[in-house]
Amino acid sequence: MSENIIELKSIKKTYSSGLFRPVKTAAVCGVDLSVKRGEIFGLLGPNGAGKTTILNIIIGLLAADAGSVGIMGEDSTRGMSDRIRNKMNMCSGNPNFPWCMTVTEILFFYGLLYGLGARRSREAAQKWIKSFELEKHACTRFDELSTGTKQRLAMAKSLLNDPDILLLDEPTIGLDPDIARKIRTLIKKIHAETSITIILTTHYMKEAEELAGRIAFIKNGSVTALGTSEELRGITKQEDLEGAFLELAADDKLYYERH
Repeated sequence: MSENIIELKSIKKTYSSGLFRPVKTAAVCGVDLSVKRGEIFGLLGPNGAGKTTILNIIIGLLAADAGSVGIMGEDSTRGMSDRIRNKMNMCSGNPNFPWCMTVTEILFFYGLLYGLGARRSREAAQKWIKSFELEKHACTRFDELSTGTKQRLAMAKSLLNDPDILLLDEPTIGLDPDIARKIRTLIKKIHAETSITIILTTHYMKEAEELAGRIAFIKNGSVTALGTSEELRGITKQEDLEGAFLELAADDKLYYERH
């Protein structure tokens, strides 16, 4: 079994905008990345760097214009099998669910969508309601939940199918510091208790440093540096990850060699 659970090779993605005179914008420019089985891998970079596009290509919401996508030993470049799709899930910041459904109803509904069946959907819903301390909100409608509780619900939803790969896109964006800390604690707890592989996008230095074993810095759709937090501080000659981030964001130098 390969050590790498995800392998991206020379991935490119361009968006077009405008009806009569389309303008093309390169979102991802020849990205090479390998994610090891069971690690938390961070994608760090400024807004618009291409982090979310990379996640959407990995999970199959977008097709790459060029390059190859390998997931769990399977070539998923031109389409993803049900076997792979059922082993993945994604959680984004600022979640949006049907406003009139309760926490329990939302989790049960998504369990059915994931093909768990009625009994397993009820069991999974109760399991993650307990794990994320949502019991007192079980019968509360989505539009009545606090922002932090909505994010815990989104995390619970993303774990219903017991995924091997979990993609977290800015999971603490817009949250108060105390709520963001609780979400990071939950992420670490989930990772410690399972063999799940997590890919995390963020532009918060503390979050990347606290959670990710390895971090890829994305700038203008390209990987410009990759390594542990300590390695990134070393190659940029900075004392902390924030300093490394500012150096990488301002510098055109390439600290990462594609293989």
